[in-house]
Amino acid sequence: MTKVVKSLWGCIFILFTCVLVLGGILIFRADSSGSRSNLESGPSSAPPILATVGGNPITKEEWIGELQRQYGMLVLDQMMTLKAVRLEAEALAIDVADEEVAAELRLQMAGYESEEAYYTAMREQLGMNPAQIRDDAINHLRLEKIAIHGIQVTDEEIDMYLTEHRDQFESTIAYEMSHIVTDTLANARKVSDRLAEGEAFSELARQYSIDAFSSAAGGSLGWIDDDDPFIAANELMTAAQLDVGQWSEPVKITDGYAIVMLSGRKQDDPLGRSSVRQRARREVALSKADPLTEVERKLRVKYDAKLLDHEADS
Repeated sequence: MTKVVKSLWGCIFILFTCVLVLGGILIFRADSSGSRSNLESGPSSAPPILATVGGNPITKEEWIGELQRQYGMLVLDQMMTLKAVRLEAEALAIDVADEEVAAELRLQMAGYESEEAYYTAMREQLGMNPAQIRDDAINHLRLEKIAIHGIQVTDEEIDMYLTEHRDQFESTIAYEMSHIVTDTLANARKVSDRLAEGEAFSELARQYSIDAFSSAAGGSLGWIDDDDPFIAANELMTAAQLDVGQWSEPVKITDGYAIVMLSGRKQDDPLGRSSVRQRARREVALSKADPLTEVERKLRVKYDAKLLDHEADS
């Protein structure tokens, strides 16, 4: 079991903006498509039917109307906010470098087995593709830079923050582990002997492991952080001492005895040592700044963001 993304604000931001972006995309595409259809077919043509339920049609117009009703104001508000943020960034000559975006994405990927696993999760859970995720990261970094513009942070404050939040900056080690759990030492030794004779670890796990969670998967536990509280400490210690592809002698655990196999090892250091102080400086500055929602509100006021079409809120 790997850790969830350590930056909670990143998850919240992605989830919120995903709803807004998707709503906007759907409305825009549907509107554009509808306009083209009207031009081609003429005003007298029947509205396209997207679905039927019990023979009753759901038209494109009904769909667009529902999207506008549920998400229209949210999307419009977000569009105004993004424009105000861009205007302020231009006024302050604020830019977001590719390296900063890459570092931000590495932080969001922390806790996932791989970059591919992260993007798969974002696609399946939030419907976001890599380009949308990157755009969200850029927008958020731009807003943060505006929020902390002009805020001074001392070296002493950075040192104190690093001391108080050391766990956020330490690299973690993860193991790709499997195990076979038996109720007695005698049974564990029998399994160990059969492994030594060349029998497959996964097959023996399916036959003899009493761990219902992993036995059907050939004993596989997946990627496990070295401080995972749900795995016995002595199993983790054993995995740390194994070479990749090696299995252990039986070790005592609460449920009996376990034979541990190590299939992979990786060290996760999403920030990189050179970026630690830079990240800490940013966090300290943000703690001194207004909340980002308040920054957005002030920017909308500053750039006179207002609704001109009374039908937008209908």
